[in-house]
Amino acid sequence: MYYHTVLILPGARQRYLCNLSEDAAHAEVIEPFLNDGVVRYAHGGKVTPFQVVDLRIYKTREAWNKKQARFEDFIANKNNVSKAVLKKAQARVAKTQFRVFVVMPIQGERYGTQNEQRVHDEYNRRFIAIEKVLAKQRCVAIRIDKEVPLDDLVRRIKSEIGRSQFVVADLTDERPSCYFESGYAEAAGKPIVYVASKQSVAAPGTATRIHFDVHMHVNFFSNHKELQEKLTAAIEKNRELLFANRSGGSEPTARA
Repeated sequence: MYYHTVLILPGARQRYLCNLSEDAAHAEVIEPFLNDGVVRYAHGGKVTPFQVVDLRIYKTREAWNKKQARFEDFIANKNNVSKAVLKKAQARVAKTQFRVFVVMPIQGERYGTQNEQRVHDEYNRRFIAIEKVLAKQRCVAIRIDKEVPLDDLVRRIKSEIGRSQFVVADLTDERPSCYFESGYAEAAGKPIVYVASKQSVAAPGTATRIHFDVHMHVNFFSNHKELQEKLTAAIEKNRELLFANRSGGSEPTARA
């Protein structure tokens, strides 16, 4: 029997891990997903840990041959057996990876107006850029996506911040929700690396304004490459603080 898994990532992105044996599916996908929602995805010789917000599982007697059919067509008449498989696998879970909560405006619409799509796509690409930097540090980027309202949003945000090793906060566009999440993380004693683009995403040409005194510690960037460079530098500079073992109490904000 072959297992085929569809990883649903933030921003409605998908990755496929197909033609797995039962043991491989459990070890590489199912158990990591149950453990902390993080699956390591191998492609092109590189391995990247991804936050997986939903998992679909299909079982077939024959292997999928991509030369003969698209994967979507191959599973078109197959049942998603994830509920039953995940229920049986609950006892096989083990802990891995550093979790990093990403505070970021969730704006725009995937299928909205051209401008709404532009805003949505920019923040999605920005999250991917952060995700790649964190993957190199043995970390997985976690964000609460409005497209996947699994349960109470505020409770989930607090829970994920509490589980995170540290926080990366993008304060572009002055969203109250981002300040709330950052303030909660500060109060919870989580180190925070602040970033922001020099200009607004929602209103291009408008300079980004940062409220309160955190403006002293914000890593401003003009494009995704500069974001990755500055985030990497901030992590390296504050490595001892960011990866310290903490049992509680406040910690200073990470400064670059």
